Amino acid sequence: MSIRLAFIIFLCGQALIGCAAREHVKPISNSYLEDRDVTVADDSLPFNHAWIDPNIPSGHYTKVFFRTVTIEKLPKGAWKASKSPYISSEKDYLKEAKLLSEHFLDRLNTKVKKYPKGTFVVTDKGESGGLVFDIAITELEFTHPIEKAGVMLVPVPGSSVAFSAVSEPHVAFAARVYDGESGKLLATVADRKFPPIRLIDVNKLTVTSSAREIVSIWADLIAEGLNRDRFAKVSSRGLFSILPW
Repeated sequence: MSIRLAFIIFLCGQALIGCAAREHVKPISNSYLEDRDVTVADDSLPFNHAWIDPNIPSGHYTKVFFRTVTIEKLPKGAWKASKSPYISSEKDYLKEAKLLSEHFLDRLNTKVKKYPKGTFVVTDKGESGGLVFDIAITELEFTHPIEKAGVMLVPVPGSSVAFSAVSEPHVAFAARVYDGESGKLLATVADRKFPPIRLIDVNKLTVTSSAREIVSIWADLIAEGLNRDRFAKVSSRGLFSILPW
């Protein structure tokens, strides 16, 4: 590779990092939480927005029902940002989005059921002493694997990291949490997340792997949040990983 080409790639990488930085700090949307102040954040939870009713009695809730993970709040035309040889229409996009929502729901149920020494039981309906989660995926951009594959093979130090930092792929979700008996709103959560930046990211070679990784991280965080001691901090997951998976 010529020095000139390497320099051009470096400059492009720096420009893309700037775009990514702006996307990362973009305010979270209030889609699905139109009646809530999404600028509110709970420092003990690693989400862009988190509000929990301060009057929730400690130890009262021991059950959880993940009722819905919907894609109906995705903006019209959102599929265009994911356009690729693998997603060439809105129909393709919505099909993959639906599969992602089902994967998110499965991960939530599995992570809570298998949480070590977990205190919550997963149920299939709202009950006394139970929480009900309704979740919406509000942003979704899939990977462009052909473009990423070319970049990953460029032998320029740092170029893979630079291009991994572009503003896609990413996912955002919002959740409303209710009392399983009364239906009272107890908590709201919203977050936007990008996959961890890696030196070599095999997830970027497929359309949906990065998005699936993101929702799996959220499932981990929610499972931990449910089972933590009251007011204990839930740690975030790192933005950088040296491992390719």
